[in-house]
Amino acid sequence: MIIRKKTIYLVSLILMLVMLGFINHQLSKESVTDSSVDYQSYEEGLTEIANPNSDLVEVVNDLEDTEETSAEGEDIEVVDSIDTEVGDITSEVNAQIGTAITSEENIEKTNYFVEYRLSRDKMRAELIDRLNDIVKNDSTSQGVRDSAQKEIIEVGQLTEKELLVEGIIKSKGFEDALVFIGDSGARIVVSTNELSENEVMQILEIVTSETELKTSDIKIMKKQS
Repeated sequence: MIIRKKTIYLVSLILMLVMLGFINHQLSKESVTDSSVDYQSYEEGLTEIANPNSDLVEVVNDLEDTEETSAEGEDIEVVDSIDTEVGDITSEVNAQIGTAITSEENIEKTNYFVEYRLSRDKMRAELIDRLNDIVKNDSTSQGVRDSAQKEIIEVGQLTEKELLVEGIIKSKGFEDALVFIGDSGARIVVSTNELSENEVMQILEIVTSETELKTSDIKIMKKQS
């Protein structure tokens, strides 16, 4: 009887140990699973820090593209602004020279040819100086620099043509002549009391042969002695 009670007690004890072992195993398993999940989440967090997700990359790229586009837009705006200024400078000076030379009030002056030839050449020299300043400026873009250099060459070529045409006109019997070639055509003032139709045609032929201007773009005026 005693032996049987001991047997039952041992069996019960074993069953309890088995149950406790099973429960402990389940708890351990769940703990490990939770730990794995937590560790996986932790690793994913580290991965996200080291390697930003695609959405964040797209946002950063969009910002960079916007900044680059903005910067490029600003550069274009600056280039266009300076490039426009180059053309405006030349047009402004040409307008001033043309107005001074063809002004009837100025033509009436005694020393007209000497005074306004010097004035034309001086204004042209100042124009070249301003264009040279743009060329020498370190902040000037290559495109604008090329544009300014081209203007300088063209101004020099126009000056040579003006002197050439003046010399040819005077060789035809006129005492003096002042020629200006600008944006809107050519302006010629000759020293004579009378200007015949034949002389006008002769001057037109000289100017058109030495330039690419049409006769409609050429204005001829006389300065009485």
